[in-house]
Amino acid sequence: MIRAAAIDIGTNTTLALLAEGDGETIRTIKDSLTPNHLGEAMREDGTLPADAIALNVDLLMELVREFKSKGATDIVACSTAVMRTAKNREEFQQAVLEIVGLDLKILSGSQEATLTYAGAVSALELLPHERVNVIDLGGGSTEVISGQGNTPGQSVSLEAGAVTLTKRYFIPDEAPTPEEITRLRHEVRKIQGNLFSPELHEGVPWILVGGTPVTLAMMKQGLTRYQPDKISGVELTLEDIDGMIGRFAGRHPDELQAIPAMPPGRGKFILAGTLLLRELYDVLQISSGKVSERGLRHGLWLAHFGRQEV
Repeated sequence: MIRAAAIDIGTNTTLALLAEGDGETIRTIKDSLTPNHLGEAMREDGTLPADAIALNVDLLMELVREFKSKGATDIVACSTAVMRTAKNREEFQQAVLEIVGLDLKILSGSQEATLTYAGAVSALELLPHERVNVIDLGGGSTEVISGQGNTPGQSVSLEAGAVTLTKRYFIPDEAPTPEEITRLRHEVRKIQGNLFSPELHEGVPWILVGGTPVTLAMMKQGLTRYQPDKISGVELTLEDIDGMIGRFAGRHPDELQAIPAMPPGRGKFILAGTLLLRELYDVLQISSGKVSERGLRHGLWLAHFGRQEV
């Protein structure tokens, strides 16, 4: 039995998992989601400002201290789209190494998809031939993965997420106009293009991972704080998503942030993320999907501390 931690530094949120396991199963001890504002802070020239780097290094330091105090014998950390994009990512990596003592890995889109799939299905008891599809809708990118059992198959990483779309198509601190919403949806359809091949078989279940699906699940359940056990398995139908879009559209980001179920820092990005999810449902012909609280950090844990081959 090992007790260890896996940290995923996303575009909008840092997700940190402290867990113990025997190499095949994971028992969560602490699972936290903390806004990191990295995507929001990214300058137009593609660099992260020094204060954003410092704040996130401090956040990592606090997480490492906490996990070590709770008995973590090892900690692994990775980052995804925001660091793939940042032109000064080496500066961030160096600061994390020197101050926190972690060798921060920057994952490619395909690596992110593989680990996310492993994490998303880790709570399921799948037979080797059972097919599963996963959508990981993040702040900076979106991964769509098909697989069988615990083995991921074909995957696509789209350079579109809740934060990047918000920054690209909406005016900061203003309620999006109908024209802006229409333009965003049109551009998402163009980005998706020929998203997938016929490997996506009809009738295969969809698992939804990421900040946007989790937030929508919280709202559907009427939760006011993140409770993983009450989020896992929540179904999001087309009707649910359309209803949420109707609830969000035309409202100021501050109004959205004031919704009781809205996690800190997500109000300004939730509409773009929900619109992206709606367009994915359309192009992939999805009628409903089930939200999973598991994801990349769980796959990262299994890859480093488990016996599963990820």
